[in-house]
Amino acid sequence: MYVRMEQCGTSRRPAGLPRPYDTGDPTLLPKRIHELILAGAAALTLLAAGATSAQAAPPALRPGQLLTAKPHTLGRIPGAGRTLLISYVSTSFTNQPTVAYGQVTLPDAPPPPGGYPVVSWAHGTTGFAPQCSPSLMGPGSATGLLAELVRRGYAVLRTDYEGWGANGERPLLHGPSNANAVVDIVAAAHGLGEKLADDWLVAGHSEGGGAALWVASREPRPPYRLRGALAFAPTGPGVMTFMDGAADGGFVHVAAQPFVSLTVLAAHAVDPSISLDQLVRPDFRPQVDAARQACLGALREQPQLRPGQYLSRGREYDKVAVFVNAQDPSRLAMRVPVLVMQGEKDETSVTPPTTRAMIASLCQNAKAPVAYREYAGATHGTVLPAAMDDALAFAQAAREGRAEGQACR
Repeated sequence: MYVRMEQCGTSRRPAGLPRPYDTGDPTLLPKRIHELILAGAAALTLLAAGATSAQAAPPALRPGQLLTAKPHTLGRIPGAGRTLLISYVSTSFTNQPTVAYGQVTLPDAPPPPGGYPVVSWAHGTTGFAPQCSPSLMGPGSATGLLAELVRRGYAVLRTDYEGWGANGERPLLHGPSNANAVVDIVAAAHGLGEKLADDWLVAGHSEGGGAALWVASREPRPPYRLRGALAFAPTGPGVMTFMDGAADGGFVHVAAQPFVSLTVLAAHAVDPSISLDQLVRPDFRPQVDAARQACLGALREQPQLRPGQYLSRGREYDKVAVFVNAQDPSRLAMRVPVLVMQGEKDETSVTPPTTRAMIASLCQNAKAPVAYREYAGATHGTVLPAAMDDALAFAQAAREGRAEGQACR
């Protein structure tokens, strides 16, 4: 059972909300509305079981429980059939129930016997501000890959992850939280009544690539069986190397500069005791403040700073380091076949040397094949089209139980 958004009385714009709410996207609903949705879902579950509030305590909300669904046209995948914007229950970084949002896109063709094969897509970082929600931004550099997946008959699920201003700040990079949202949207999508296969794949880019690796380390959650993971330029140990460079006076490429701000805000969202006044140098503070209001594209227009103008070492930076290191998937044991794809010219926090180091670490603990490929001339964004053929072939092999990995031989 799920609650349609129209039944919750959320179609009117509450006073004081920013203009992006006018799009009708519920990722920008105020926190109180999120709380009401969760409470309403619990109450309906109780009533469906035939109980009253006097007879029993409200039941616990289930991760993956579908809450709302409505047609959605923003950020659609070219060539796709219907897209639905859904809300569902997930688990926050504090291990509490939270509302997550995402999109379910179906092919423009009847489902095959056994249902549409499923890919849960984990997007890369789009920003920290509420209007940067992927349901508003569209698939971006992943458009070609996702369109081809839909053309080949896959149902594509795209979570917005936890947060986005409506239910607390967005905990960017948080591995367990991101993985929860990516996994839980699979169960939620099955609650729509569409014909979806129980077997599924996870794929993601950048922050989403890191999330895909976290998902690949999870124990199975029946009846849905994860068959493989595809990680394009996944975040890993390179994030800590990148942040250390910014703190130690190293050069930060202008295209990567926003990731310093966003990583600082992510750490602060998870650990509010971090003092930004002590951590952030004066010349960099305007860019950190801008990252609360603007999305990634606009942040890349910020002026290039000189080495040494970003962060200060000390106790506050040590707290950031604790956060960043905790999100590194290198130490995890992969339980399904994994393909990691890396651009040779990536100059963000995901560089070939740090990704190779991550592969070496993954191989020490892997319980399933791990494959690794580098693409000459490819950048952080262009690795998606460069690796698409390999990714699609690996996805098919994983579904058929014949995926191989050469990285750990």
